[in-house]
Amino acid sequence: MHARKKKTDAVESTDGVEEILTSEEDFDALALPENKYYSKVASVYSAVRYVLLVILVLFVSVSAIRNSDSITYDNLMFLMKDLGSVAEASGNNFGTFSYNPDTTRSYAGFRKNLAVASSTGLTIYSGDGKPIFEGTDKYTDPIIETSDRYLLLYDFGKNGFSLFNSFARIYTETLDYEVLCADISDSGVFAVATRTKEYNSAVLIYTKNCKLKSRFLSEDGVIDVSVNKNGNRACVLAFDSENAAFKTKITILKPGESTPVASLTLSDTFPLSCRYTENGNLTVFCDRALYFYDSDGNLINSFSFSSVPETAELGKMGTIISVSGNAVTTESEITVFDQSGNILYSGKADGKVVSVSYTDGYVFSLAGNILTRTNINTYESVSAETSGNGKDMIVYTEKDVMICSGSRAEYYSFG
Repeated sequence: MHARKKKTDAVESTDGVEEILTSEEDFDALALPENKYYSKVASVYSAVRYVLLVILVLFVSVSAIRNSDSITYDNLMFLMKDLGSVAEASGNNFGTFSYNPDTTRSYAGFRKNLAVASSTGLTIYSGDGKPIFEGTDKYTDPIIETSDRYLLLYDFGKNGFSLFNSFARIYTETLDYEVLCADISDSGVFAVATRTKEYNSAVLIYTKNCKLKSRFLSEDGVIDVSVNKNGNRACVLAFDSENAAFKTKITILKPGESTPVASLTLSDTFPLSCRYTENGNLTVFCDRALYFYDSDGNLINSFSFSSVPETAELGKMGTIISVSGNAVTTESEITVFDQSGNILYSGKADGKVVSVSYTDGYVFSLAGNILTRTNINTYESVSAETSGNGKDMIVYTEKDVMICSGSRAEYYSFG
């Protein structure tokens, strides 16, 4: 049964559509009764929202005032342009490309890009040869060190160094004495070895904000430095001589503390390089053997060489080394170790190997103009002939390899 409308409630419009008119008294009568609990909750949430907005404004204002020295053009470039760098790098295509010839070049893979430093400056190319950054730092003998996020460039034997991301120079400094070696971690903590007026060696450790955090002074000659992934350990690899014999000295530091975590000495051997692995272990490469330590300097493993080392790569996921074969054959012996020094692979390669690399279960070796990839599980090998004028090999993935020379980067795919 339908309720009958009053004549005052309905007015027939000119287009034939009936319009319903309802008074304010009718709305009030139809409205649900007020729920005091939900009204109280809504008021609380509304107050909290405004309080948080006020706190945010205060926080941003105080941070801007306290860190006004850090609000620079370069840092803003670092913040804004670094946001898309990972996505751009991961989507790169690869190809062969050329650049201006220079004999003083240093090469490094950086975020699936190629960093090339020469006496004319630093250039970062995408995998297909497109320049994405060009720096003006001109170093006589440039050396590149990279992490997953940063690139450290220094002038070997001179006194300058600079820190970059993919798109900008973040920091630069000129020291009083020459730079001997350097390293940078994924955390942004980096170390630079130099000299002082009083000491043969001085290792300067900087925070991720490029502030000097600690200084390690020594009379020994520093060969290499390494900083672990988190930036809470640094290794100083040095040498000393006694009775016409060399000694290797390994000092493990905790940045910010004056007392070393460990100080180790190896007799009758000369140090070559050191590197922290992904899990925090330390690999030390000497002329007679490899040594594997934990983060506190406890020896985990070691491996003595059967012959003279040709080349090696101390990587985050493991170490690969090539030693020369006997005088009768021209073969080289290649061995791959995991992060604790356990042997993953041992095999032979034809010819004198000038560069080796290990990634994702594959061994890469360059001997003469022959580039070879070997599966460490099946020992299956695939080779490609290069142009023969490149000796720097950069392995990006198990499929993508660059061979770099003074004027050309050649791409090889094992897809």
